[in-house]
Amino acid sequence: MKGLGLRKLANNVLKTLARQIGAGLLQLVTLVLIARIYGPEGNGVYTVALIFPAMLASFLNLGISPANVYYLGAGKVSPSVAWRSSFLIFSAITVLGLFVGSFMIIVFSEQWFPGVSFPSLWVALLVFPVALLQSIISSFFQGLQNFRKFNSILLLQPFLTLLGIALLMFLGFHEITLLLCAYLLASIVTLIIARFLLQPYLSITNYPDFNRYSLTMLNYGYKAHLSNILAFVNYKSDIFLVNMFLGPAGAGIYTIAAQISERLWLLSQAVSTVLLPRLSQLSSDESKRKQLTPLLTRWVLWITCLGGIFLATVAYPLIVWVFGEEFSSAYWALVLLLPGMIAGSASRILANDIAARGRPELNMYTSFIVVVLNIVGNLLLIPLFGLLGAAIATSLAYFINFLMRLITHRYLTEVSILSNILIRRDDIMLIRSLMSSE
Repeated sequence: MKGLGLRKLANNVLKTLARQIGAGLLQLVTLVLIARIYGPEGNGVYTVALIFPAMLASFLNLGISPANVYYLGAGKVSPSVAWRSSFLIFSAITVLGLFVGSFMIIVFSEQWFPGVSFPSLWVALLVFPVALLQSIISSFFQGLQNFRKFNSILLLQPFLTLLGIALLMFLGFHEITLLLCAYLLASIVTLIIARFLLQPYLSITNYPDFNRYSLTMLNYGYKAHLSNILAFVNYKSDIFLVNMFLGPAGAGIYTIAAQISERLWLLSQAVSTVLLPRLSQLSSDESKRKQLTPLLTRWVLWITCLGGIFLATVAYPLIVWVFGEEFSSAYWALVLLLPGMIAGSASRILANDIAARGRPELNMYTSFIVVVLNIVGNLLLIPLFGLLGAAIATSLAYFINFLMRLITHRYLTEVSILSNILIRRDDIMLIRSLMSSE
């Protein structure tokens, strides 16, 4: 089992997990500050305004970042070639995004963003290209497996935002638009620092030539992009349908159950972030990939399972204490969501293995099936069982997604399905190897 890079992998996972927790806490403190000063309405305006650029970036990024992670991780393209191609496509996307965003503000702002002022929306629109380029640069650090810089950049933006908003409040400025300006300024400063940190990599020349990388990147990226959009729809469709059948109050309670249960994905998200470039790097060593992915899949599965049991034990008093008695009905929805969340954690690891084999379209196909199953299940079960029906349908869809990913991985690698599920005796030896140099 030597040569899997487990020690380095574990260190990178821990760094990424710590960054996720740190960024989450910074964002939570920022929201608490805004909620305390501006109340629910001001908090809502700030949040909705920032969804606008995030939505544009999510739907228009064309999968540039996952493509860079794959090709840089595999060492198939030089950072300088990847940067030139990425910036060229970014420029075209920026022009399109600013045009679409301006059209949305001028024509649909009253219907789609009620209560959000024009100045706030224009400032939010300027966040779009900055956030998109920052995401692209971060993908370089992820693909090159420099997780110290990758995590530092992703932690810097929320820190600077919190600093700027706290300073504005201290100085007595209370306009929501100024808070968004603080967010924009924090993003610009982070982008400048990220670009500065990237510069040394752009002079590395010991890579093979890669002509027409832009087309190759788009050919890989659009498949990952469609898969990510389908995943986004899958994650939000149950909340949308609960709101449609049960109204905002039901959606508010269900959202609490969904958001708490999704905390179980922190580990699998951290492992996936680190795993994709590592598996791409091992593209010429199939035997190591066949050892690494099942090992991580089964351990993420069972650690998340233990986390789920713990969460089910403490969630009821936690919900009542933090959110109030009126949210207590979120508990059983949360319990029913847990099996799907646990399966989803392992499914994410397998999806990265499949993407690292240059087959992201297979993830797109399974995501499409899962979206259909999730929507149909919610349409059938919410009218019968309310919040519990939504939780059952969503959990079942995530579980079926895991089964399809297991079968797909078996098809691509001939690794047995049980190897991705059951802990093995020699796993303990592997865990011990984390503590020894490789």
